[in-house]
Amino acid sequence: MGGLSSCMDLDETVYDKLPAESFGQTEVEINALVGNAHNTMKRFAANFMHLSECSGSMAVVPTRRGGDWYDGGQYAEIYMHSWTAMTLRIRDCWDNATEGIATCNAAINLLQNSEGVLTEELKAEKIADVRGVRAFWIYVMMDYWGNIPLLTEYSASDKVFPSCTPRQEVFNWLITELNEIKDICPAPTSANYGCFTQGAAYTLLAKLYLNADAWGVTTSENNYQKVVEYCDKVMGMGYILEPNWKDNFSVNNQNSREAILATTFTSQDTGSDGNVQWQLMNNTLHYKDYLGLGIAAKDTWNGICAQPDYVRLFDEEDPRLEGSFLIGQMYDATTGEEIITDHNNPLNHTIDVTMIPGTEYGGSNWAAVEQHDGARCIKWEFAVDLTTAMENDYHIFRLADVYLMKAEALLRGAGGAGEATQLVNDVRTRAYGNSDHNYATVTLEDVQLERRLELAWECSSRQDDIRFGCFEQGMWPASNCERLTGEYLKLMPVSQDAWQVNPSLTQNPGYAAFAQ
Repeated sequence: MGGLSSCMDLDETVYDKLPAESFGQTEVEINALVGNAHNTMKRFAANFMHLSECSGSMAVVPTRRGGDWYDGGQYAEIYMHSWTAMTLRIRDCWDNATEGIATCNAAINLLQNSEGVLTEELKAEKIADVRGVRAFWIYVMMDYWGNIPLLTEYSASDKVFPSCTPRQEVFNWLITELNEIKDICPAPTSANYGCFTQGAAYTLLAKLYLNADAWGVTTSENNYQKVVEYCDKVMGMGYILEPNWKDNFSVNNQNSREAILATTFTSQDTGSDGNVQWQLMNNTLHYKDYLGLGIAAKDTWNGICAQPDYVRLFDEEDPRLEGSFLIGQMYDATTGEEIITDHNNPLNHTIDVTMIPGTEYGGSNWAAVEQHDGARCIKWEFAVDLTTAMENDYHIFRLADVYLMKAEALLRGAGGAGEATQLVNDVRTRAYGNSDHNYATVTLEDVQLERRLELAWECSSRQDDIRFGCFEQGMWPASNCERLTGEYLKLMPVSQDAWQVNPSLTQNPGYAAFAQ
């Protein structure tokens, strides 16, 4: 019985139909099963940025002059918290998560039934890896929707229509599940990059306990002491803060020793058969930005940008400002000339995003903005030869986040400000390249700020804003688009389409009943 190749080498063929019950009896088939589970996490990177960062305080997808990105009003709904069960992005993200869970359930079933291919130890490790990916998706669903269908068994023939399980029970299940697999998962080594490793399991446990109070779930533990315990475990596993912050986002960021849970992309991803492309450049860059950046991607869509006051949180001396946002006048990289948009405006990415009077939609304050408005995402390096798919990997969990989680837990009751200050200063020192901007002592507000500076665009905004009590406050006051308020908005509505597939689902409180 042989050993299998590393996570980076897995055959990530994605099947549009579940394989036969006999599948999983060769190394190639085992690799395909595990690779398919890993591949589901690509959808998190590709789709959840809109839901997290735009419902939080970080980003917005404005409607551009001419109507681009209005999309039936869904992005206005996400920013103004006026979403419904019909909001398309909410539907898509629900589908991404449930499909990820189903893929993992099928893979676990086949792995458990495989015989003679793996040693028992390696078989248990592979199963734990896939169970970890499934736990990640269940955590995502619990975070966004709270009460969710907790389906952890695979059924080959019968359609199963599970009802919603209360968030408390889902939380309890996750704690038990992760404790069962945390020391069986692949070791946190470079060979296991792309796997759900022991580091990922302990990081996810820390996130569960850090957010428990905000989620309204109860435990028999001191939540913040558990956060510290699990963060310490991760910090002792050999990860480091990469000396160069931008190395975490480079084209070849698979070499980052800071990455704890990564979903891997290549420029050869096709976008079909579940082989998701990461097209951040399309989602954020103006149609003519390629001329200024000197890249090959000419078909960008001019969408997401930063909420203005979020950008203004950054010190001008902080390298993460320029490293996160594309701001200012764009010049042709070949000729040096100022780039002009098709609306005869300079292609100047202003921090401000300004509504154009007279372009309001549907009797609301939501209106179009100029096509060049807004600081764009440039956190991940754009390869010069980039065309349709990015090569960069997406690090769902990384060590800087763990440092800041531990600092927050210490300040919330698991210790004192001394160690918390050192942890925040370690992150700041790495970012600035010196200690000149370090704190003498930190508060929770300082930790919140540092999370915003460090984790912009990384799908942390919504969860952080809920935990810090500012979810109702956007950072685009000049829009005059006030957000709806209410505790119920901390949970997303269950998708109408999901209910039509599974009528056993229950809508979350505060939202209109499903349309019959």
